[in-house]
Amino acid sequence: MSAMVLWRHARTEYNADGRLQGSLDVPLGEGGRAQAAGAARRLVDRYGSDLVIVSSPLSRALDTADELAALTGGDVAVDEGFAQRPYGAWEGLTWADVQARWPEQFAARKRGEDPDIPGWGVSADVAARVGAALRDHWDPEAITVVVSHGSAIQLGLLDVLGLEPLSRVFGSVPHAAWHEVRRVESGAWHVDALGLGAD
Repeated sequence: MSAMVLWRHARTEYNADGRLQGSLDVPLGEGGRAQAAGAARRLVDRYGSDLVIVSSPLSRALDTADELAALTGGDVAVDEGFAQRPYGAWEGLTWADVQARWPEQFAARKRGEDPDIPGWGVSADVAARVGAALRDHWDPEAITVVVSHGSAIQLGLLDVLGLEPLSRVFGSVPHAAWHEVRRVESGAWHVDALGLGAD
């Protein structure tokens, strides 16, 4: 069997507080580690332990990947292509902070658009970056687990499927849950499952 598992990192304290992380390097806390460990066990139950593991370089993804590697005995490769999009001037703020200080740009983001703020990672650019990394790591002979971030996963998936980067068709993937995709002989990508493993 071959498949690619797009696994979102477990929750951080920033997530619990509703703070935007983006490119900030926020590690998992104790609760996040426990969530990652539980999800890792569910991954091994479903796919076995012969897994290729690739992670975003950010600590919350690497910490999540390490929980899976501890079960499989494998190594974790790091690829910058799977890093989260930058949230620019909004990083570290809550959505309430953002709404108070940038009401028009907050409304644009809630509509699924790219806000016009300094340092924001434009959807089309992030989608192209993550999509390229997914294509690079597809292995028709292996099950590859990519540990990444909510926006990065959704945008990369839209890219390989040939959909618009501002599409909201997939919603969001819960923390420590994953999507399962595969690439068939023609080169087309298929989505086999969405949001698996959520606790």
